[in-house]
This record gives sequence, structure tokens and C-alpha cells, in this order.
Amino acid sequence: MYQSKSFIKVISTFALICLLNAGCSDFLDVVPDGTGKLENVFTSRETTLRYLYSCYSFLQRVDPLQGLEVTGCGELWTFREPQYQVVNTDGIKIADGLQSPFVNLYNRWHHFFAGINNCNTLIAGLQEYEVPYLPDWERELWIAETKVLKAWFHFYLLRMYGPIPVIRENLPISTSVEDVQVPRESVDVAFDYMVQLLDEAIPYLMPNAATTDDYGRIDKAIALSMKAQVLVTAASPLFNCNEEQAPLKNKDGLQLFPQNQDQELAKWSKAEEACEAALDFCINTRGMKLYEYPGHTNYDLTPTIMQQMTLRQAFCERWSSEVIWAYTNAWVSDLQYRSAKSIGTYVWVQNYAVFGVPLSIVEQFYSGNGVPITEDRDWNYDTRYNLRIAQSSENLYIREGETTVRLNFDREPRFYAWLVFDRAVFYGWGFEDDSNPANLLYYQTRRFEPQSVQDPFSINGTAGPITGYLPKKYIHYKTQGRAEQQASIENYIWPLMRLPELMLYYAEAVNEANNTPEARGKAMNYLDIIRARAGLKSVSESWTTHSKTPDKFRSQNGLREIIRQERTIELAFEGQRYWDLRRWKTAPEILNAPVLGWDMTQREPAYYYKPYTISEQTFGLKDYFSPIPDAELIRNLKLVQNLGWN
Repeated sequence: MYQSKSFIKVISTFALICLLNAGCSDFLDVVPDGTGKLENVFTSRETTLRYLYSCYSFLQRVDPLQGLEVTGCGELWTFREPQYQVVNTDGIKIADGLQSPFVNLYNRWHHFFAGINNCNTLIAGLQEYEVPYLPDWERELWIAETKVLKAWFHFYLLRMYGPIPVIRENLPISTSVEDVQVPRESVDVAFDYMVQLLDEAIPYLMPNAATTDDYGRIDKAIALSMKAQVLVTAASPLFNCNEEQAPLKNKDGLQLFPQNQDQELAKWSKAEEACEAALDFCINTRGMKLYEYPGHTNYDLTPTIMQQMTLRQAFCERWSSEVIWAYTNAWVSDLQYRSAKSIGTYVWVQNYAVFGVPLSIVEQFYSGNGVPITEDRDWNYDTRYNLRIAQSSENLYIREGETTVRLNFDREPRFYAWLVFDRAVFYGWGFEDDSNPANLLYYQTRRFEPQSVQDPFSINGTAGPITGYLPKKYIHYKTQGRAEQQASIENYIWPLMRLPELMLYYAEAVNEANNTPEARGKAMNYLDIIRARAGLKSVSESWTTHSKTPDKFRSQNGLREIIRQERTIELAFEGQRYWDLRRWKTAPEILNAPVLGWDMTQREPAYYYKPYTISEQTFGLKDYFSPIPDAELIRNLKLVQNLGWN
């Protein structure tokens, strides 16, 4: 599908400007309440459109090079201080428990409030000024887009910091110092305001991009899906009658986490309705569907590789049939050669594969029977670290005749499509004919081997698969090295939301809202659609046939576990697990555990395949929300700090 160049170019330019100009206000010479030279912004359609793009530029990247979502929850790991400064290590430091009110790691408080300020300015200006050659329908469209962005910025702040001040409009410049100081509002009020903004915007949004130049701009599918995400989050245990956060109150006594138990299920019902509406629009109105690889133009690929290509390209294909929203302010380029070592005769310059997938994530993927490896009665979990030699029947997954650990055998297709490991076959990289598996490249990651850690005994030994596993999910199959030692990257844009995520939100909401067999059946319908694309049998067939707990899916609690693991697998490395573990309130039991990988200092398989502790994660009650920066508490005396950070 054609990639939007015009919109991406403008957004990228404004992203740089905003970094240099504190929220674009200096660049446009606009004072906070929209007076002064604001009228200059609205003197033409072009300058007003550029201001709209400046609002888009505040959207936050979530990829592991710059965001915290993937690295902050033990999903990917790297050293805190990599030799080559290519990674924002704040996520790793947060996972290591190094956050504090005075050392704000990944501080986004000012960033998003500046974005909200710009949104308010644009909305007010479009309502006050007559922009030449701007028709009414387009003015309403731009206001609607801006309201969705404003809702998103509030949403990100709320997930990160908990209850926040809700900024409905910019304060006049004449506002007194006392009135400028605004308190936090309850989470229910904040969520309601986000939904209000989205409801106001949806009727005026385009059903999809009008032209290819508009790809990435907010449309009706994005707004409906965002509303579903907001309401699922509002209904989740972290925000829905959370007794642990009940002591958090404003200075006037306002309880910031309401304890309305009678509304607990009602919130899930609202989330279910929003998810159903979003799915109906995306699937039935827009015609969206899960991506399937159409096949190679020159080769008849084997079913195994076709399956892997479907799964890999579902994330990497530009504007695939399942992408609801993508980040248009950044190409996925550097991330690709930071996530895979050079292989074969091709070598990349500065190929620092800095990311490793911990064993805890590796073990989350299902067995080949489509159930957790801890539950599969035909998959001996206790022998997972034993060694095995790959057979000819496995030669499209693991190099035939090579030894690797049993953990890497008999796993589901997503395991092989989205992970690289020692002795794993790597399809692509310039070798696109799979008719002879012996010709395909494969990884060798033990000490002194081609894809090993550069210097495992050095504190800066970052140029390699730190844990023994790499996130192949990020690597477009056409990406490769060249003989002249330069990377040949097949770029794509990071998918911010895919159709499977929306399906999984619906499955979760309907299961939580209705403890009935009929509801569980509706939830499993969408799980089964996702599983079928992944080459797996249905939930009921897989659990009934292969699980030690064959009736697990028949109870609300059991299906909840299945849905959560399915989200962990399907959305692996996409930045959702960080927020999921928090909103489910399962983070303490999962993140208070060592980060494990293989012993990369070893050459022999018997020693290499020993779990090795890379780091110790910590997570307590205070870590559900980042601390409000101390400078903000001094500036705004009506703010109260989050629990545990005083």
C-alpha cells in the first residue's frame, strides 16, 4: 500500500521543531491563552493546517529505541548504559527500580500538557477566527481531529501518572496566580471527559483517509478504537474501585480513585459496547481484516514459511489491512538493525543488536498444540532446558543436525515468526527461495560465533543477543545487509493499534461484563480468529485435547487467564504489556522476578544453555504510577504526590 509522504514529512519536521521550541509555542509566537500573534496562525488555510500538524507532533513514540513501554516491563532488555548510545534506557532503569520524584525517568508531564495547550489553542482559534478558503466541513473535521489528539494526550498522562488535572480550555493570560494552580481530578471524571471529547469528534471524522497523503491522520476507526481502549482501561482493576489507591486524595479531601462498587460491572458493559461498535465499524463498514501474506512473486513458498510471512508482515507491512492507526512521525529503521545481528556473508556497519528477549517472555509463547507449555500434557515443561538435535522435519525452524535447547522445539508459529535464537533458521535477508532449507541462513550465538555477544565479559558488551533471543518481529523480511557493508532497510511505520488488539479488548470486556457461557462463547470467537491466523486450533479444541486443565475456558477466571496470555503473545514487543500488567494489577507478581537469559560467555551447549541472571526487576505499589516531577509540585501547590513517592 502506498506510504503517505506529505503528512509524514510535515509531522517529522514539527516533531523536531517541538523538541527545540518547548511545545511549538515559541516557533509560532503564541502566548498561552491564544492572544498576541495567534491571529497570524489563522490567516490562511496552510498556516492553520501546519498548526494542526504541530498538535500531531506531540504523539509519543513507543518503540524500544525511544519509548519506555517495551523495555519498562521486562519484555525486551538491554544494558542500562549501552556502549553505543542508541537506546533510551529509562525503561530499563524504571524496571530496575531507579525512578524517583527528583530523577524523573521518561518524564512526559510537561510534554503532553504542552500538547494539550496547543490543542486547546487550535480549537479556540478555529471557533473564533474565519480562516480564508477553509470550508465549514473541513473546519469541523480539524476540530474533531484535535479533540481526539487532546483525548489521547490526557489518556497517556492518566495511564502514566494516575489522576491528573483535566485541562478543558486554556486559561486567560489575566488569570491570577492562585487560579492557575489546578488540582488533580478523579479518574472517573478524567475518563468521562476523554469519552466526551471522542463522542463530540466521531460524527465529524472521515471514515478513512481521503487520499494517500492523509494516511495516519485521525479518522473514525481510530477514534472509535481509542474510545474502546479508554473504556477498557477505565473498567480495569487499576482504575475501577481500586482499594489500594483509595488513600490518594486531594488537599481538599477529594478521593481521586472513587470506590463506587455498584458501578464496577457497568464500566465493563460500557467498554463492551464501545469495543463492539469499533469492531463493527472497522470490519463491516471499513472492510478491515487480519493480514495474510499474498505469496512471493518469484517463488512458491512452503506452507511453513508462508505462515511465518503472514505473521511477520502483519506487523511490518506498510499500512496492512489490519492497521487501525500507525505512528507517522517515525520510520522503523534503526530499530531493525538494533534488533538482529548480521548474518551470512553480509555485515552491517555498527550492527549493535542491543535488545534481548528474556526467558520469561520466551516461555509465554504456546506449545505447538496452542496451549501454555506449563499446561500441555504432551510437552514436558520440566525438561525444557534439556538439549536436543533438530531433525529434518524441523529444518524450516531450526537448522537440521544442530543442537539447541528443548525450549525451542514444538512451539507455536508465532514463536518462530517473532523470535530469533541460537540455531534458528532466518528466512529473508536476501535469501528468498525456501525450497532447500540447507541454503537458508541460521543464527549461531554462542561465544566467538558469528552472532554472539561481541565481548561478553565487558560491561559494554552490548553488540549481540544479550539473552540469547532477539525480536525478529521488528525485521522486515526484505531488510538485509549488502556486500559493501551497508544496511539495506525496508522501512515501515510503527503500528500504534492493530485489529487484533481491538478484538482482544472486546474479548476481555465481554468476559468481564458477563459471567455466562454465552458471553465466553462470544469472547472466544475473536480469540479463535486470531489463533486461526496464527496457525492454531480453537481455544475449546486446544484446551480440551491438550491441556492439563481441559475445562479452563469454561470459567470466567480461566478464560481471563487465556485472554491475557493471548494478548501477551499476539501483541508481543508492541508496547501494550507495560500498560496491561498495570491495569490488570498483576505487575507485582510478574515483575518482581529476575531477568534471565542464556549464559552468553559460554561456547559449549551444555554450559551455554544455563539460565543466567542479567538483572533483578522490582515493582511495588508506588510503581503503578510515575511520580509527579518535584518541580511541578513546587510550581502547583494544589497537586498532591502519588502514593509511595513522598
